[in-house]
Amino acid sequence: AVVSTQSTGCRVMAARARQSGNLGLSLIWSLQAKDLGSVTSISEEILDSYIETGGFENLEFLDQLGSNKLLSNRLLFLGKYREFHNLMKKDSYREASDLLVSLVQSNMGPPRFQITLLLDSLPLINGRAERPVMTSGQTHALIKALEDMQIKRLLKESDSQKVETIRLALVANLAASFLDEPW
Repeated sequence: AVVSTQSTGCRVMAARARQSGNLGLSLIWSLQAKDLGSVTSISEEILDSYIETGGFENLEFLDQLGSNKLLSNRLLFLGKYREFHNLMKKDSYREASDLLVSLVQSNMGPPRFQITLLLDSLPLINGRAERPVMTSGQTHALIKALEDMQIKRLLKESDSQKVETIRLALVANLAASFLDEPW
């Protein structure tokens, strides 16, 4: 009965935080309540907010979640995506590249988020270093993901310019990485 009361209290606090727009706090309370459905839907909301605003707000706690990230694929994806951004801030481009490609290939994120991941590859492709950061294999994986999105019709008509920018950058990186890699 005590566990049930505690869980109910956590759910109430999560709902209040969510209603006030504090998704981070709502996520923490939902984790305390072990409410998988809410954890997943709040993670989705945070990702949607990122698509709209281009940034994360007050999500530093994600770096401290440890094994709690494993409760939901969306939460795990969200935590890994934040880790990608942290690697980019630290100029750890090779590690960021590895993580980004694994996120694209994992399909853990919502399908509508794939275009955002591919756009995130552009800074890694467009001249961060003298030599290509992404290998030909990684570049090929991103090209395949872009093609899969088109085949599955996951792209909006408004994405056409983004798709063309991504495609041109990936093809140029593929050529550069072929020239750079040992035979």
